[in-house]
Amino acid sequence: MMKNRQSMVIVALLLLATMVFGAEAPPLDHVTLQLKWKHQFQFAGYYAAIAKGYYREAGLDVKLVEGSPDHDPTEQVLAGHADFGVGNSDLLIFRNKGKPVVVLASIFQHSPLELVARAASGAKDLQALHDKKLMMIPSESAEIFAYFKHEGIDPSKLQVRPHTFNMEDFITGQVDAMSAYSTDEPFKLKERGFDFYTFVPRAGGIDFYGDCLFTTEQEIHDHPERVQAFRAASLKGWQYAMEHQEEVVDLIMRDYNTQQKSREQYLFEAQQTAELMHTDLIEVGYTNPGRWRHMADTYAEFGMLPADFDLTGLLYDLNPKPNYAYFYWPMGILALVATAALVWILPLYRLNVQLRLAKESAEAANAAKTRYLAVITHEVRTPLSGIISLTGLMRDDSMSPEQQKMLNVVQSTGEDMLRLINDVLEYSKIEEGRLQLELTTVDIAPFLDGLQQLFQPSVQKKSLDFKVQLSPEAPRVILTDVLRMKGILRNLLSNAIKFTEQGAVTLEVSAKPEPVASKSSGPVWRWRFAVSDTGVGIAPEHLEGLFKPYAQAHSGIARSFGGTGLGLAISRQLARLLGGDLILAESTPGRGSTFVLEIVTEETLPAEKATSHPV
Repeated sequence: MMKNRQSMVIVALLLLATMVFGAEAPPLDHVTLQLKWKHQFQFAGYYAAIAKGYYREAGLDVKLVEGSPDHDPTEQVLAGHADFGVGNSDLLIFRNKGKPVVVLASIFQHSPLELVARAASGAKDLQALHDKKLMMIPSESAEIFAYFKHEGIDPSKLQVRPHTFNMEDFITGQVDAMSAYSTDEPFKLKERGFDFYTFVPRAGGIDFYGDCLFTTEQEIHDHPERVQAFRAASLKGWQYAMEHQEEVVDLIMRDYNTQQKSREQYLFEAQQTAELMHTDLIEVGYTNPGRWRHMADTYAEFGMLPADFDLTGLLYDLNPKPNYAYFYWPMGILALVATAALVWILPLYRLNVQLRLAKESAEAANAAKTRYLAVITHEVRTPLSGIISLTGLMRDDSMSPEQQKMLNVVQSTGEDMLRLINDVLEYSKIEEGRLQLELTTVDIAPFLDGLQQLFQPSVQKKSLDFKVQLSPEAPRVILTDVLRMKGILRNLLSNAIKFTEQGAVTLEVSAKPEPVASKSSGPVWRWRFAVSDTGVGIAPEHLEGLFKPYAQAHSGIARSFGGTGLGLAISRQLARLLGGDLILAESTPGRGSTFVLEIVTEETLPAEKATSHPV
């Protein structure tokens, strides 16, 4: 009997071991991702997620399907041929038609879409293309149309035909310009030695997202965990791809090179993709509802969407509220049981709420500060770097001295602005009182001449009268942080010229002595820089938030003139660090404005001892 019992125990243990250790892993969930186009670095993150096993770790077996001109990725997903897709801004159009598409992540922080024109056409600016033959992808045309409208060109009068996706039509002159991707066509054209001009909508303030990962409401409803897992694994793949670009290029060359591209072209695509994503500053897949609002408003301008189009449901909610409908009765029973213990739990609950609110408040403040610094570098450093790089490429021995001088001014200006951006990134130091001023001496008259020369092309283009007046009693040498003072004045003058269509812009400079603390102290001067214009002016109801970060004079400013609304806020902070302030002295709608910058210099030096500073 004892032996039989021992045998039964051994058999039971063996069966248990077989069940625990011999059970097969759960099968992978098969899903399909529809790409916009054929395999290339544009989809590198998804290749990396497959190769590194991120999808498999999430329980997914992902199939990638190449795109083609005959198959719109959004239509493929809506028809059920794919579970997920890579789309663009026309997801708004589908949403307006009642199609339940949902944006999961915005992969490219800037759209790669641009317009390239044949150099032989002589079209050096958008205005020269108004009577030329163009070809565009219909679903992406609104972005370029908005750019034309920004430049004063009626898009309805353009000669536009559907894109043939054949670059030979462009090279042979069947069309004068075509829509292109900055990650692709420019390399091919340069490789063939073909001369062309490039027009980027971002230069006109038309800043769309690109290559958005999306799915449907039905997919989210039926498989919420799968959607969340697919999104997380995809973004993890993109992060890896951008940190290991050459490795992923080799992966594409080995497993996905259906277009037979060269390694050099894939590396070019990788570099361009990095500039569009900014993974060093912005979280991969970050989506700002305000940017989508801007995109919808742009479509509305062309009658492609209704005004104030409702974006509800378009953007994926990472933390959806759970549906408790199926748990009401059980929860009711539990509530009755819990009532008896409520008296004991309530004080602990209140304390927990207070701690949570304090934690969320601190996290929100820190996140706001981080976003602020990221926006500065993201929105300003990128175009400035492009300006400086292109200026270097434009240099040629055949240029006249005057042309060389103009290029020098452009490059010097760009470099100054980049230095200023680095200071802006220390905004946290300003708040904490840790920013150190760098005092240098400069001859004020040549400094002002340099400012006047810098803005002369802008005022001449708009036929404005531009005057810089220096009070004769002001001392000739000023001791201050020249770079920060120059940044404030450039911001004020740039705004004055930008918002003035006719009339004049004036910079009046004066100084008066200030009382000194003791006889041993050097002379102290209070400088006053008054920038006046005859532009649009500012309405009284918009004055309160004028110097607040991200504020605009009114909602139409950003759409008509561009800008982030940070310039005046930063300028006032710097002015106060320089011992003065920045105020709006007066403003009348339709008649113009006057901003006054005041700074204090603790002493001035003789001109022969002044340290030269570039202007």
